[in-house]
Amino acid sequence: MKALILKDLYVILNQKNSLLMLITLFVIASFFLGDTGMLLIFLTVLSMTLINITLSNDETSHWNRFVNTLPIEKSDIVKSKYILSLILILFMVIIVFPIFLLTNMITKTFTMVNFISILSIIISGILMMLSFVIPVTIKYGAQKARIFILALIFIPVIVINVISNGSFFHQLLEFLLLFGYIALIIAVVMFYLSYQLSVKFFKKKEY
Repeated sequence: MKALILKDLYVILNQKNSLLMLITLFVIASFFLGDTGMLLIFLTVLSMTLINITLSNDETSHWNRFVNTLPIEKSDIVKSKYILSLILILFMVIIVFPIFLLTNMITKTFTMVNFISILSIIISGILMMLSFVIPVTIKYGAQKARIFILALIFIPVIVINVISNGSFFHQLLEFLLLFGYIALIIAVVMFYLSYQLSVKFFKKKEY
């Protein structure tokens, strides 16, 4: 299990230049637009991107053909992706938190209590989206999963935010805050059910 997770982490580190560029763009956008919420969008975009990178690499390098010959349970192969997702979310929170503090000193967008509450909601949202993205990628492939992410998640959200002059995310977050811990509980249940579904897809798929 540890070896599977380390393999994916090495794959991600090989994309460090692209990741640094992505991080820089969101930090700059947050400063110039005066919107700390951009950092929360950053969490969502980056988590989707990193998981897709690892799944795409497995597909293009034919890793799944090789790993299926090893004395490893197929459920453990899938489980490593879900554990990796949780590790990446933790790392991203650690990275984003000091950036938030610096940006919020200028923009005064959120109080600390509000930020922590909103961050918990964002993490719930990320878990929910990963609950769709991972099984879709395993069943249909990385390319179709990218189309799924763009068509059903990022493009509609970005377009709505532009139309609403940037107020969409604040209104959405205020609405989601009403659900609080319920959203997190739902996200955890969805994440677990997604894992079970992904295991079924992985076992049935021929590589």
